[in-house]
Amino acid sequence: MATGTNGPIEVFVSYSPADERWATWIAWELEAAGYRTMLQAWDFVPGTNFIDFMDRGLSQASAVVAVLSRHYTNSTYGRLEWQAALRADPANPPGRLITVRVEDCPLEGLLATITYIDLVGVTSPGMARELLLDRIGHALAGRAKQHEVSYPGPRKTIPGEIVPAARPPDPVPSAPPRTRRAPVTAPSYPPGLYGVGEARSEVTLLHVAGPRFGRGLAAAGEVFSAAELQSRIWADVTRLTSAGLPRPDLMVVSGDLTESGGLRECDEALAFLTGLRALLGLEPHRVAIVRIARIDKMRDQAGAFDVL
Repeated sequence: MATGTNGPIEVFVSYSPADERWATWIAWELEAAGYRTMLQAWDFVPGTNFIDFMDRGLSQASAVVAVLSRHYTNSTYGRLEWQAALRADPANPPGRLITVRVEDCPLEGLLATITYIDLVGVTSPGMARELLLDRIGHALAGRAKQHEVSYPGPRKTIPGEIVPAARPPDPVPSAPPRTRRAPVTAPSYPPGLYGVGEARSEVTLLHVAGPRFGRGLAAAGEVFSAAELQSRIWADVTRLTSAGLPRPDLMVVSGDLTESGGLRECDEALAFLTGLRALLGLEPHRVAIVRIARIDKMRDQAGAFDVL
């Protein structure tokens, strides 16, 4: 079971929601090796602010692992995350930003200058794990120690043998355990899960009707805060997916988002939309807002979404 739940974050996994299976496999293998990771799929829980979550992960982690695919290179948030990692340590890009290519996609600009771990075509989970852990170990240790150097004796060094770089002992955890949604069993290695050219015959839609944040009068049992409504919807989605239904491919929010269009109401609506979208693993373009109250006051903040 994944164990990296306490103590300082060592690795923040940056990825597109379309590559969540790759990201969870990477995180599982890292935590099984003793590293502490942070990623959206496990650590972003209801009530979490998405921007604050990304900021904590990027600022606290010793290294950022970017899962490279065409989805990631076209992702606005993905671009912000890997660029933030580079800005944090511009003198040593490979030590701060570790890229893992999982799809044969063109890389341009600064991403093209960074040597990546190439898992394209790697079908052996053991080989993929070795490639990943060796590079992570070298990056966090600050150097790549390729061969064991010791006093010549009975034990002979095998030519070409890779000896993982030594890691310092883990510090005593000082922070309380993080609330997570990590699975209890190891994820399958991704290549067996992806169907090349697989046709889609249906789309699953999540419809959120008129939350109207800021409503003054509420009937008994109604929920209006962003965190509470987000938690309730996420619980319903989790229950349905556990029963075998597919996860939503698109979220449509119709009716009024706010009662009067005030700035505080708009902020709450934005936190609700951003957080729920992240929980569902949807890119911003997979959220459609239909008819919102006082759209003029939300125009600047709603740029991350498609407004119909």
